[in-house]
Amino acid sequence: MNTPEHIVIVGAGHAGGRVAQHLRALGYDKRLTLVGEESHAPYERPALSKELLKGERTAAELVLDPAAFWADGESVAHVRGRASALDAKARVLSLSDGRTIGFDRLVVATGGRARTLNIPGAELSGVVTLRTIDDSLALRETLASGQRVAIVGAGVIGMEVAASAKALGADVTVLEASDRILARCLPPAASEWLQALHTANGTRIETGVQVNRIERDGTALRVHIVRDGNTSSVVADVVLAAVGIDACVDFLRASGIANEHGVPVGVDCRSPVAPWCFAAGDVALTYSPLYQRAVRQETWRNAEHQAQAVAGFLLGRTEPYVEVPWMWTDQLGHNIQVVGQPGDADDIVVRHGASGAPATMLLLADGKLVGGVLIDNGRERKHLEVLVRHGSQIDRSRLADAAIPLKALAS
Repeated sequence: MNTPEHIVIVGAGHAGGRVAQHLRALGYDKRLTLVGEESHAPYERPALSKELLKGERTAAELVLDPAAFWADGESVAHVRGRASALDAKARVLSLSDGRTIGFDRLVVATGGRARTLNIPGAELSGVVTLRTIDDSLALRETLASGQRVAIVGAGVIGMEVAASAKALGADVTVLEASDRILARCLPPAASEWLQALHTANGTRIETGVQVNRIERDGTALRVHIVRDGNTSSVVADVVLAAVGIDACVDFLRASGIANEHGVPVGVDCRSPVAPWCFAAGDVALTYSPLYQRAVRQETWRNAEHQAQAVAGFLLGRTEPYVEVPWMWTDQLGHNIQVVGQPGDADDIVVRHGASGAPATMLLLADGKLVGGVLIDNGRERKHLEVLVRHGSQIDRSRLADAAIPLKALAS
């Protein structure tokens, strides 16, 4: 294939930054432009709700290695701005300030935008989201000892912030619409175990509640909630909306390249309607042969691996991108790793650790392994990924036997 003369990457986050780095590492020496809204160099996001929020790491430490790549100003043209429209026929990207950029190949790595609460009072000062370095630093300033924090949403970000806020001395209440925490990624037994830890740590967790409005109450905020028709309220100094992200694709809507869920691409990370357009990271809705459907992975590893794959595809490589989903969360001194697609499971096999707590949860659908959860047991991850990748069917008694390591089952 002909080497493109000008590659434009829209989105200067983790995935976009890695695409640029991998292109240069692979020898691409032509024009390379990275477009992003933030003032920071591309960085990794996992620490935003943990180490950065607690002051254990600095913003500079989150920048993608090597930091010198972004400091020299020569490796890539880093354009600060927001993409507002795309002329697919002319291959011209428009920015919100009126600038335009032509290109041969386009990489969409815009990620997601933190979803806001669609209720009265969501616009009040003190109602915040967490998606960027600046968000994290601003939230840290409010988390002085004794400050009251209400977190709407008990997903990964919500519960990581709950743990971090407690470590900083804040008074924390979590409000969750589901009947348990981390319901999207953990089976009930794991949710119950983790919820008990947070409760013991002093976090109040209200599940099965709907937040219907927020009002100013003097210098504080009053969050009104409904459970089973009964109303009550929580008073807080800051309210964090941790209710997921929406794919940043507004500038692509008219082009037909994206839908509301992201940018659909094949195993070559390429748009079927615009072969010159690729996608990577949280915004990519990638077809997975493992699951026979498009999957959007909002994970650190997918940003890393898909960025590398996209750089290769841009320069003529052809090996399909097939990723077993994997994510982790660190909470209250415990490491939890999730492999595969927990939502597909119709059965679960639990292996308990020496303490009696769940250590490994194997998730099955129609008898095949589709995922698993590892609690303080990360050494088993690679073997679990092999089992999930092959859709392994293994006798239930062997799956349940903690004396048989997953390595033996995967060999």
